[in-house]
Amino acid sequence: MPERLTRQNLHGVWAAIATPFDANDQFDEGVFRENLRRLHAAGVHGAYITDSDGEFYAIELPEFCHIVDVFADEAQRLGLPTQVGVTWTNTRGMLDRLQHAASRGILGAHVGHPFFMPMTPSSYAAFWRDVQAAVPDWFALVHYNTPRVHNTQRGADYARLQADVPNLIGTKHVGSDAPELSHFTGEHAYTPFVFLGARGIYSWFANFNPRYLLEWWELLQRGGWDEARARQMRLHAFMRASSVLHADGNLHGIVGKALSAASDFLVSANRTRRPYLPVPDSIVAQFRCTVEASFPDLVWRG
Repeated sequence: MPERLTRQNLHGVWAAIATPFDANDQFDEGVFRENLRRLHAAGVHGAYITDSDGEFYAIELPEFCHIVDVFADEAQRLGLPTQVGVTWTNTRGMLDRLQHAASRGILGAHVGHPFFMPMTPSSYAAFWRDVQAAVPDWFALVHYNTPRVHNTQRGADYARLQADVPNLIGTKHVGSDAPELSHFTGEHAYTPFVFLGARGIYSWFANFNPRYLLEWWELLQRGGWDEARARQMRLHAFMRASSVLHADGNLHGIVGKALSAASDFLVSANRTRRPYLPVPDSIVAQFRCTVEASFPDLVWRG
C-alpha cells in the first residue's frame, strides 16, 4: 500500500463501499468488514466510503467517525488504500470529517461542494483554502464534481485550483481536460475516458462483479480497445436492464444496494436510511433473474 496518494500513483479500480445497516438502523460493522475483505481479495486497487453510494447524506458526524474508525482499522490490516467522502452542507461539517479521516490514517478524501446554494467566487476560494488548511500536506484531496452540487468545474478552473491547492491530486466525474490531475470516470464512460487519459474508475459495479472490471482495466492498459469497447457496450445494456431498480426515482446508494443484493459477491445489505426506501426484494429477485438470463458473462461466479 502506498504511503500517500499522489497525482502520479492514483489509478485503477476503486470500489464504492455501501454503508450496511442492521434491522435496528445501526451501522453493521460485521457486514462492512466482511465486504471490505471480499473486495480486497478480489484485487481492487482501493476502496472508499461515504460518497453517494455510501449514503453520506444520512450519516451524522458521530456515526461517520465510527465508520471511518472501522474502515481505517480493517483496510490498514489488509493493506488496502483508502479514501472517504466528506461532502456536507457547510464547511465546518466537511472540516470535521476531513480532520477525523486524516487522524485515522485515511489517505485521501472526495470533496463535493456544499450543495444547498452556489458559492460566490470569493466564497469558493475561501472554501478551498479552508479545506487545504484542515489536513496535512500528505493527505490527498479529490474533487467530487457531481452535477448534483453547485460550482461545477472545468479544465481552466482546475488549472487555477491545482496551483493553489497542491494536495488536490484528482477528480471524480470530470468531462474536461486538466492533464496534471488524476481523473477518474464511472461505468458509463469507462472505455472512452480511459482512451482520452482517465486513470481509473470509482465504481459501483465493483460490488457486483469486480473481476469483470479488473479484467477490463487490464485490457485498457494494454490497448485492447476493441474488446474494451465490447465490454462497454455490455455494461450499457446491463445499465438499461437495471432501470427496473430505479422504478419511479431511485438513485445512487439505493440502486447500488439493490444491485449488490442481486449478486453473490458481497454480503447483501439492502437496507437504506429514510426517507429513502430500499428497492423491494421482489424487484431485486426479478432483476437477478434478468441478469442470469441475459448477462451471464457479467455474473459473479466466485
